[in-house]
Amino acid sequence: MTQGVAEEVANSESQTPKALLAAVILMGVLIIAAVFGLIGVIAYRFLHPRPSVTATVPLVEGGFSRLALPLQEGEHITAVTARPDGLMAVTLGGVGRDRVLLWNPEAGKIAAELDFGAPASAAP
Repeated sequence: MTQGVAEEVANSESQTPKALLAAVILMGVLIIAAVFGLIGVIAYRFLHPRPSVTATVPLVEGGFSRLALPLQEGEHITAVTARPDGLMAVTLGGVGRDRVLLWNPEAGKIAAELDFGAPASAAP
């Protein structure tokens, strides 16, 4: 009787679906490929670091440069991002209106303005 049970267990193990076995092998291969890919990305970024962006701001007598942003009522700064060309993008948000100012820190002036809140009929 125990021999019959042992044969049943052996038969049920040999009937494992081939699709399941193929899926397990495929997942193992994908995991190994992902690990090697991750190691490759880390090695590449370690060997090729991004250059840091530094902006020099001319100092005035007080020891710092001052930028007066043209903020309108209810507007506030939501983000400041340094760009590779030396400009800084200052994102302003407000009540129903968003703008981006490009600030040139070397000159201490606004280089450009992109207004998202102006209606199409008001555009020149």
